[in-house]
Amino acid sequence: GRFRANFGADVKLSKNFRAVLEVKGQVRLVTQQDFERPKGFFEAIPGDVFLDWYTSKADIRIGMQRIPLGANAGLAAIDALNPRDLRERILASEPEDAFLTTFAIRAQGEVGKLAWLAAYAPFFQSNRYYLLGQDEALLQPALAPAFDARRIDPSVEDFSQERAVESSRPPLFAGDVALHVNSTGKVKVGATWAWVNEKMPRVVVDAELASIASAQAAGKPVNAAATASVANRYQAGETLFRGNYLRQHIFAAQATALVGPAQIDADISYSPRQTFFDASFAPIDKSVVTVVLGVSQASDSKFVYSFNYMGLAVPDLASDQQLILVEPATAQGAPRTAFFHLLVGAASYPVWKERLELSLRAAFELTQLSFAVAPKVTWQGVDNFKLWISGEFTYGNQYSPFGYFSRNNKIVVGARYDFF
Repeated sequence: GRFRANFGADVKLSKNFRAVLEVKGQVRLVTQQDFERPKGFFEAIPGDVFLDWYTSKADIRIGMQRIPLGANAGLAAIDALNPRDLRERILASEPEDAFLTTFAIRAQGEVGKLAWLAAYAPFFQSNRYYLLGQDEALLQPALAPAFDARRIDPSVEDFSQERAVESSRPPLFAGDVALHVNSTGKVKVGATWAWVNEKMPRVVVDAELASIASAQAAGKPVNAAATASVANRYQAGETLFRGNYLRQHIFAAQATALVGPAQIDADISYSPRQTFFDASFAPIDKSVVTVVLGVSQASDSKFVYSFNYMGLAVPDLASDQQLILVEPATAQGAPRTAFFHLLVGAASYPVWKERLELSLRAAFELTQLSFAVAPKVTWQGVDNFKLWISGEFTYGNQYSPFGYFSRNNKIVVGARYDFF
């Protein structure tokens, strides 16, 4: 069960100044099968909290804000300034809930027929995630035997997990920087550079500790000598894992065009270094090229749709390397370039005098043939009130993006009321 409330105010202070304040609060109640390990918490999350200053040369915004980058914000690799809330459901949640605001200074303006943007986020913020004990957790049940979370009281486990795999964070003011320029008009072409801290920790686990965890996860006997060695080294004060955040450059080009009733978006980006993980969950640094193509409804219509393709190319993989969730284990055996292809679509249509809205979101990756679908029916027969039922169903092998460690399917019933 999840209960949310958003409170906000948008105040025009003068001709040149505007203030926005938004706070999001949520209560989350969770239990496992047979009502074991029930837990709940309240959390307040800042939304948009910023001050705008409008000048003749540029518009300046200071405060907590969302800074979308790329023609296809959300899927484009260059859209990397805002951390993400990975605790949200894959498809059934609203897209805006997947992004967290970050404190930043942003300036934008126009020079002739060019629009420009510069942004600096000085303080590091990581993604929000669950490590264990939730349907949206990074470590799903197939790995649970290696991590005995039952020793942690359920009332505190969600609050302690995000720091459990960290050993250091970026220093103060070593934040994210982005510069963007694009043409104005019906067809927009632009380029963006971003220098950012990765938002997930790069975890390096001691080899003996990793072998013990792998054996436990597979249900195999644990090597007694390795167990004793790890225990002795731990008592001696050795660090058995490191979890830090590396920086990466991202260079991108994008284009947007209106073609009839549709908007066409294209993004291509290159990063000379990005963190991936192999089959033993050891980090691998590789360069990556990302391509995103999208088409979406851009005119008034009852039928609303969007279809997107995202492709990755990761060159220079050794014959014994495998990128987990990106490629199957059968890809090993020869030096290669790893490819990953993902299709994401959404469509909705109102019926019954527009009191009911039928919608469907779906994602399908072509490499390991896993997929997720999220049908939804929304009743909106009363002004400002919505009632819905939706599902999120996933399929794939346990090392595929959507079959990832046999995560649970979900049925969601919800309601929303807006006060104006």
